[in-house]
Parts: sequence; structure tokens; C-alpha cells
Amino acid sequence: MNRFEQFHESQRELRMLLAGAVESIASPQLFHQSPAEQRHTLAHLIHRHSFLDLLYLLDAKGIQRGDNVACRRLRAARSGDGIDRSHRPYYRLALSASGSIITEPYLSLATNRLCITVAIPVYDGSGGLLGILVGDSELDRALSLLQEDDTRRSFEPFFKAFYALFSCGLLLVSASLGLHGFVALRGLWHWQNPLSDFTAPFQATILFTLALAVFDLAKTIVEEEVLLRKDVRRHSTTRRTLTRFVAAIAIAVSIEGLMLVFKFALDHPQELWLAVLLLLATATLLAALGVYVYLGARAEGILLEQRRQNLAAAAPLLNSPEKDTELPPDP
Repeated sequence: MNRFEQFHESQRELRMLLAGAVESIASPQLFHQSPAEQRHTLAHLIHRHSFLDLLYLLDAKGIQRGDNVACRRLRAARSGDGIDRSHRPYYRLALSASGSIITEPYLSLATNRLCITVAIPVYDGSGGLLGILVGDSELDRALSLLQEDDTRRSFEPFFKAFYALFSCGLLLVSASLGLHGFVALRGLWHWQNPLSDFTAPFQATILFTLALAVFDLAKTIVEEEVLLRKDVRRHSTTRRTLTRFVAAIAIAVSIEGLMLVFKFALDHPQELWLAVLLLLATATLLAALGVYVYLGARAEGILLEQRRQNLAAAAPLLNSPEKDTELPPDP
């Protein structure tokens, strides 16, 4: 499941997380402070909440008041005073809302990553709009914190490094097997080798098959564990990875079984049943894999349908002025 789907499933919780942090300073007094006091207030808030990337203020017309207050990771994004942000979606949404709003994920100009924005309109005692308090948060960081996955995420680069290291080892093994396979092929053209001797081609075929199987295993590890962004909490992620591993093993074993059928048929017909058993075991493995994939996909579909129904039931309340605590709980 991609990040957009995760956002829509967790939209209510993300709104509570971001708005709950930013609303603590969203008061008319903030807009009556001096620029230095405003920056101090925003900096104190962003220092307390690691999932916030940027904080800034807009006046009633959408003009930014003061520079961005950025976290330590974004030292280059601290300008912005006087920029007209009245065309931004969060400004238009906040104008028509009586409470906090969050935007759909979009590509941040400051981080070049997907982010979401929370905007809170602030009114004076007579109901006039004083301005809008805006906060940006990287989507991945907010989701990790929301799902209590931030600790695992901090170790992710080390896990990827180990997977990459051992995948390189497997690639070297694959290259070595392939090299030995080419060496075994030299026996095909040896003048003393009778035409009825199939030792060299069978040996080369076995070596090449093992080389391809090991290469496919290394390729699967790199793609699944190093290059792809995985959501370990999703059964579909585990199912896809397991399917690819088992499929690679089944292909290699099938080819080996076929080679043994030919070898035993020519040299040892009495042992042909061993090759047939190997092919039957491969067929059983594929059948079990098919059942696993079917049942897993069906269970995932049921869970997704339940989430869609819950989101559809909660959608009318997401933009309501009522408190988030009055929304129905997730399953």
C-alpha cells in the first residue's frame, strides 16, 4: 500500500496529531506579539515536536508574516517573509473552515518530499480573521510517529546496508557458479569425448541453473529490502516477498528435476522415480503457494473493504467543526 492510501486511512489521526500540537499556540495573542516573540514561540513549538518541519504565519490576505521557522534538518528553508500564499490550497481551505484543516499530500519545495500541511485560522473576539497559523510535516515522518514506527525507521539504513552486503556475496557466488559452468562446457569439444557422453552438458546445465537461481535470489533481496519502500505492517508486503522467494526456488527446483529426468532416463532408468518425486514436490509447493496467495489476497480485500466503509462513514465528520474526539473510533 502506498503512502497516499496510508494517508487516507490515517487522515483523522494525522489531523489530531498535527492540529493537537499546533493548536497549543494558535491564539489571538500570537498575532499581537512582536516578530521576535512570534519566532521564539514558533521555535519553541517546533523544538518540542520532531515531526514538524516548518511553522509560519499568514495574515488575513494570505501574506506571510516573518520568515519560516524550520527544524534543524531544513536550515536552507528559513526565508519566506512577505510571500503571497493566498493561492495555496491550505489558505483557501482555512478561510472556509471554522477549525483546523490538513491538506492532501503534496511535494514540498523545501524538502522535495511528500508533506502535509495543517492550517489553523485564528479569529479575534468579534469573529474577524487575524491570520492563519501554518505547519508543514513530512508525510513519512508523521506516519511513522503515528504508527509508533519511528524507532524501526531509524534502524532502516543499517538493515538496508546488511541486505546490500550479503546480496553482493550472493552475486559473487552466482558469478562463480556461472564461470564453472562455462568451464564445464569445454568438455563438449574435447576430441576424446564420445557423443554419447552427456556429463559435460548436464554438469553445465546444473551449474547455470544454480547460478540463475542464486542471482534471482540476490535480485529479489535487493529489490524487496534495499530499493523498495516496504510497509512491514501490511500482510500484502509479506505475501509479495514470500511469493517471489518461493517462486524463485520453485523455478530452480523444476529445472533441476527436468535435468534429472533426462539424466536418469539415459543412464539410470531404475532411479527415474526420484526425479518424478522432485517434480511432484515442486508441483505441491506451487499449489500450496497458490492457496496461500489466494487466501491472503482475499483476507486483504476484506480488510480494505472494511477500512473503506469506515472512512466513508467518517468522511462527513472529518471537516466538521466538532472535536475530533467525537468521531467514531477506527476498527
